[in-house]
Order: sequence, then structure tokens, then C-alpha cells
Amino acid sequence: MSEHESSLLQDQLNGARPARLTREQSRAQTRERLLASAAVVFTREGYGGASCDRIAEEAGYSKGALYSNFASKDELFCAMFDHYGGGQAAELCTRLDALAPDGDVIGTVVDWANGMQHEPDLRLLVLDMARRARVDAALAARYSGMFDAQWKEVGQRLARIFPSGQSSIPHLKLGALVMEIAYGNAVELHGDVKPGDLIGIALRALRDTAGRQAG
Repeated sequence: MSEHESSLLQDQLNGARPARLTREQSRAQTRERLLASAAVVFTREGYGGASCDRIAEEAGYSKGALYSNFASKDELFCAMFDHYGGGQAAELCTRLDALAPDGDVIGTVVDWANGMQHEPDLRLLVLDMARRARVDAALAARYSGMFDAQWKEVGQRLARIFPSGQSSIPHLKLGALVMEIAYGNAVELHGDVKPGDLIGIALRALRDTAGRQAG
């Protein structure tokens, strides 16, 4: 139990009323619960099978509360991906930023990928998203923009593995390589294959090749 939870429990035992949330705090809490519910429902039922009614119901809110936070099912789907997928990418960037100049960049990425918690498991939903993007140019642009930003952030930090911190591979592609392997399905087909191990093989090969070319 966290310190915050312990404090709330003690207040309840003492008969104290919980602090009233501000409007901003209440709205943030509602949004957080809706995103969590969306992750569960979309993962379980797919984009086509999921409904705003079901997502709102499982979050404990009305459909009106959902639409006051998200204009459409598409917007909710995209926000859910950004929240969970972007959070994983942000965690990796934070770990890499915390490294000393001579820190083990590849080892850090390997540890991150092998320790990733696929909860919710967005891997199958990526395929769902890709199918929809093929027939909807506006959605394709929106989704690609969201992923591009994450991949570039990761790729910029991975450039440190190359001689003089310069990579001939665009940051977007370098970040995409790592994130695609991390969310790939190889680990589903082969239980003894870890995504971090595959990423380590790829990054070390790129680093070593660049080192030979520079030498």
C-alpha cells in the first residue's frame, strides 16, 4: 500500500472526509479512467468490436462523460495509444538521458525492452490500426505523425552508439527499428526469444559496422 493510500485509509478510519477534487483534478481522473477502460475494451474486442457505450460503462461513466473528453471513437483510440505507447517510449528516453556520457546505451535499451509490460497489449491493435489507415488517409497521417514523434525521440538518443555520436541512419528509422522489435510478435511465436535480445543484436551490428567504416 502506498503512502497516499495509507493516508486515505487512516482518514477514513478517523472519520475524516476525503479532500474534494478540483474541477481540473476531477476531469483528469475521469480521462485517466476512460483511457484505462478503452485499453481494456479495445484490446479485448478490437477497434471494430469496441463501442463507446461499453468503454464508458466499464469506466463507470455515462457516454456523455466520454464525449466531453474525446470527440469521437477515433480520437479516444489515438489518445489511448499515445498514452500507453508514448509512455513506454518516454520511459526509454528517460533511462537513456540518465546515463553517463560513457554509459551502456545498448544494454539500457535491452533491459528496457526485456522488462516491458504489455499491459495493455497493444501489439495486435497496431495491426488493427494499420488496416484502418490503409483506407483512411486522414487517419494514416494522424497515426503516422504520432508514431514519428516517438520514434524520432528514441532515435536521437540512440545515435550515441555510433562514432562521434553521428548516425548515417535517420533518427526516425533508428527509433522505429527499436520500437518495432519491442512491439513485434516474434516473442509470441517463440517463448525463448526476448525482444531486448533481438534489439541488442541489431544495434550492435549497426554500431560495429559504422565503427569499421569510420576506421
